[in-house]
Amino acid sequence: MIACAVVELSSTGQVCEALRGARQIDLQAYTVWGPALKAVEAAAQRGAQVTVALEGQPFNNPHLAKENRNLAAQLRAAGAAVTLGHPLHAKALTVDGTLYLDEKNWRPGDLVLRVDDPGEAATIPMVKHEALAREGELIGSATSADHVIVESESFGCCNEVYSELRQAALAGAAPRLLVSSRELSGNVREREVLEALVRDGVTVRVCDDSEKLAVAGDAAWLGSANATIAAPDSDSTDWGLDTCNATIVAAVRSRLETQWQNSRAFSPSVSRRAALSLG
Repeated sequence: MIACAVVELSSTGQVCEALRGARQIDLQAYTVWGPALKAVEAAAQRGAQVTVALEGQPFNNPHLAKENRNLAAQLRAAGAAVTLGHPLHAKALTVDGTLYLDEKNWRPGDLVLRVDDPGEAATIPMVKHEALAREGELIGSATSADHVIVESESFGCCNEVYSELRQAALAGAAPRLLVSSRELSGNVREREVLEALVRDGVTVRVCDDSEKLAVAGDAAWLGSANATIAAPDSDSTDWGLDTCNATIVAAVRSRLETQWQNSRAFSPSVSRRAALSLG
């Protein structure tokens, strides 16, 4: 049985509204931009206690590394205490004791969660392998009647999401998986992993989005963690939780089904197609 966190659906707009009158702010983000950045900066300028941690070594992205250094300088000039850490992938913001969680980077339209109870907030996994374990529990509990669908910006083996998707497919649960076209492009290892899942019965499609979501029956998983290698000794800061909140589950289901309709079929590599034709 999955453990459903007590969370509510929020939005980037509501986060910015909370920031306008906040006295104490703690932000962890891969990066931050737009309205959220402006609201955090404004809070620091008016004297709120603001701490910010941004990713200092974004994976294979020197442009973002430079941008985060510039953002750190900008926020420090406004009065915030800023650090550049690594590996830091969570999108978590505490505003006067209320925790807000985003699975992207505080953009308008993101699925943002709110946790009002600090005790509940303390139970939410905030490292990658624990976050993905919660997603694996959701997938592992599902049957074909639950219509499992998962989305991950990037995908790999050696994590519980991969293992549970494979087992669900072999058990006849017919899970579906969405991956990002940007991350898949030129990624031979990811393609091999996806091809293995397809052989086991997972239906894979490719989309242009970058969300990290899953839904099965009347429960959903949301998080910042991509379903890639997750080891306790090399974990990034990432959050992930299961929820049974009907409003959130419906929002996740709607978003994933829309993505599925707008996605493209995943096709095996040329070498794999040749092997299949010869077989």
